[in-house]
Formats: sequence, C-alpha cells, structure tokens
Amino acid sequence: MFRIKIILLSILISGSVLIVFGLYFLDVINDVSLDRIDREILTLGEGQLRIPFPRRHWEEMDKSLRFIYGEERWKAIIVQVTDSRQEVLYRSPHWPGGISEDLFPEYDRRMEAMPAFEMLLRNPPPDPKVGPPPGRSAGPAGQAAPGERTRPPLPPGRPNGRPGDAPPAGMAPPSFPSLPPVPPMQARIKQPFFKTVKADQGNGTWRIGILGSQYVTILLGMDMTGFYAEAARFKKAFWITVPVALLLLAAGGWLITYRALRPIALITRTAETITAHGLDKRIPASAGADAELSRLVEVINRMLDRLEKSFKQALRFSADAAHELKTPLTILQGVLDDAVQHADTGSETQRFYGNLIEEVQRLKTIVQKLLILARADAGELALNLETLDMSAVVESAVEDVGAIAPNLRLEKKIAPHVVVEADPDLLRQAVQNLASNAVKYNVEGGLIRFELEARDEEVLLRVSNTGTPIPEADRERIFHRFYRVDQSRSSSVPGSGLGLSLAREIVQAHRGTLCLEAGTDERITFTLSLPRSLS
Repeated sequence: MFRIKIILLSILISGSVLIVFGLYFLDVINDVSLDRIDREILTLGEGQLRIPFPRRHWEEMDKSLRFIYGEERWKAIIVQVTDSRQEVLYRSPHWPGGISEDLFPEYDRRMEAMPAFEMLLRNPPPDPKVGPPPGRSAGPAGQAAPGERTRPPLPPGRPNGRPGDAPPAGMAPPSFPSLPPVPPMQARIKQPFFKTVKADQGNGTWRIGILGSQYVTILLGMDMTGFYAEAARFKKAFWITVPVALLLLAAGGWLITYRALRPIALITRTAETITAHGLDKRIPASAGADAELSRLVEVINRMLDRLEKSFKQALRFSADAAHELKTPLTILQGVLDDAVQHADTGSETQRFYGNLIEEVQRLKTIVQKLLILARADAGELALNLETLDMSAVVESAVEDVGAIAPNLRLEKKIAPHVVVEADPDLLRQAVQNLASNAVKYNVEGGLIRFELEARDEEVLLRVSNTGTPIPEADRERIFHRFYRVDQSRSSSVPGSGLGLSLAREIVQAHRGTLCLEAGTDERITFTLSLPRSLS
C-alpha cells in the first residue's frame, strides 16, 4: 500500500508537470507558427511599400507568387492593394468575402499635413543640371518620371553635405530651384498589424496582415488550414504521448520504490522470524547499507540484544522458581498428610489439614504448569514420543468429567483406535485441560460433547460445552496466561488461568493447532488438530 501511494504521488506530481509543460509547449508552438506566418507576410509585403508602383506591377507580383509557390500554395495566399485614395489597384481573383480594411479600424490613422520641406525630402525634385539618372526618363519640366525617386540637391556651400565646406575653386555654387507650393497631403498610413479572421460562406480562416505607406495599403493573407492541421497533429501526438509517459512514470516509480524499500523489506522479513525461540537472530548489516537505514538497523539490533537478555533472565527465573518450589511443596504435602493421619477421624483438625493439602496440591499443579511453560518459552520442552491411542485418552477424559460433574449431560462421538505419535503425559494434560475448562465454564445442567475424528494425515478433537458466548475481542486472548473472560467469576471458578495457554503450548510442541471455533451463541467449541506422525 505504501509503495502504491508513492507511485500514485509520483504520477500525480510528474504527470501534472508534464501536462502543464506540454500545454505550454503547444501554446509556444502555436505562437511560433503564427509568428512564422506573420514574418512571411511581412517579408512579402514590406518590399512593396518603398516606392510607388504602377498597377501592372501588382498583377505581375501575383503571377510571381503563383510561379514561386505553385498552384496549390498560391491559392492559400491573397493580396489586395489600395492607393491613398482608397482605390483598389489589385485584388487576388480568389479573394474571399468578408475580409476588408474595415476589420482593422483601430490601426487606421490619418497623417497630418506635412511641411513642404518634409514633403520635399519624401518626394525630392531632380537636379536640373545633373538630369535624371541613367535609365530613367525625365518627366515634364525636368521632373522625374512618375513612380521614380530622385536625389535631392545639396545646399550652397555643402558639396559634400558637410557644414562649412566651400565649393571647389572655379565652381559656382549650385542654385536651389524654386519649389512649387505643395498642398497638404492626406495619406493613409497602416502600421504592420496581423489578425486572424474568418471569411464568409465557409471560405476558411485567414491570417491577414495589413501594411501601408504614403503610396499604398496592402492586405496580405494566408490560409490557416495548414496551421490548424499542424496544431491538431501536435495535440494528437501530445495526448497519445501523455498516457505512455504516465505508464513510464509508473514503472519508474515502482522501480524507485522497490529499490528504496528493499532494505526495509529485508528488515521486515528478518523481524518476522524473530520469536521467543529465536531471539538470537539479528538484522544483517547489508539491510542498512544506506546511511539513512544503518542507524535504524543498529537501533533494532541493540533492542533485540536487550530483549534477549531480559527474556532469558525471566525464563531462568521462572524455571528456577518453579523447580525450587517443588521440593518445599512436596515436603509440606508430606507433613500435612502425616498430620491428617494422626488427627482424630472426622475432627475439625483433620478437615483443616485436608483443606491445606488441597491448596498445596493446587500450588504444585500451578508450579508444574509454570515449569512446562518456561521450558516451552525457552524452546526446551522435550517430548518423549510414543505411539499413543488417542481414542483411549479421550475416553478417559469423558469418564473423569462424568465423575466430577454428574449433573452435566455428556455426548461423545469417538472414532475407535485413533493412533498418534505424541508425548503421553503432555497430551493427556492438554486433553484434561480442555475437559476441565468445559466443566468450569458450563451452565447448570448443561452439555459437554467430545468428538474425535481421524483423517488422512491428521487427527481432530472437538470439545464443546454450553455456556456464555465469548466476545469476538476475547477469542484469541483466552489463550493468554492468567487471562479470564469473566473477571467477576474468577474467584468463584477454580483454576489459575493457565489451562488453555498450557494446552496450546503442548499442542504447538506437537506441531498441531488449538483454536476456538466461531460456534453458536449457546455453544463454545475448541478444536485440537494433531499430525498423525512427527517423524
């Protein structure tokens, strides 16, 4: 689950960055593509604004475009030229409807009346002494031919155009011709501007650029079909790439988490094998090869050292205490037996000593159980394996129950001659503990049922009794030492609370299981399972 969370977080973060970057990249591609179209439009139209051209020039320009770009590409380019009087000089034959200069009102402005000198600089007259340049014909009154620009004359005293320079010796200063009065001129000026517009009647979408000078205004447009097709290809490629990239991110996240969590998995597997019978195991140093985990491995191993030491001390104390108590209890029981024999029959003294003998016997039983449990915890519970008739052991337990609890109803279903390989003393004690538990926690006039069943490789024993149902939370805790479900009955019900825990330890030593079945609300059932052979 932790690995999945890391992978999902990696996909979420990386995927979000990828998608945001991809969308930004697509937007940049669109801007670059539009800028490329605008530059192409500007390149085609900018060179046509410097001087006035005759009407025939624009027709030839369109033919040149048709020759250069080809028939199909030419149809994707439109041209419209108007002069300063808004007269259309030329318009492409495939010009779509709905596109005109009216779409650019905010970029249309009128020039103010120019001073005569500025007009002279823009349209200079020819030098009367020099005449028109070679290849140009002079117009009337010595003026330049229409559509041609002439070089302005130099002022007197400035043959080279620098102030203070005198004319060469023997050369008269040139005379500045008298200029006719120039009326103020109203010329339309279009600053380069580009706009995407949609033509009428489904004639597509066009990128239109408008450029202007004092001579003409040019509308140049290019069909956006190719642009949109290219953008669609980029988007399709992007949305196909995103899932693939997310899968790669998931695979990369899984690989990273696997490598990052591999030492933790090794620590977990090692920790799972450390039980009461294997406290000497330690986590290998290779699990903490990384600096971040080496400290954790060191701390865990030190904790296991302390636990092993404390556990061994507790086991040693339990075993020593149980062993040391056996001798004085045996002596005490002998003294009490002697006192009972010497007391008057039926006297108060004899009954008193008899009660003491029962308590001593109870103490001896508890000590014996604690000694067995201590050996089981230390992994030193030795089994004297013999071939044992399990059917006879269960029959004996049934007879004991009938003797000590004649008010209870008994039922049995015991398969005959069920043989197992086990320690006779320990297994009898486990079965007796289950039978005793069924008697102690039964109801008045209740039922106890014994079922013994032989299978191919195992033997099953079920011991059931009527009684108060055990809560779900206590189904596993009843096998803990000294634990009782009904604390209010602890003083009235005889026993030490070690019977079930001891029975489970004995069964587990025989490689079997002991568990509490779910059962019904009126019946409590313990199931004991043993392998037929331990070899």
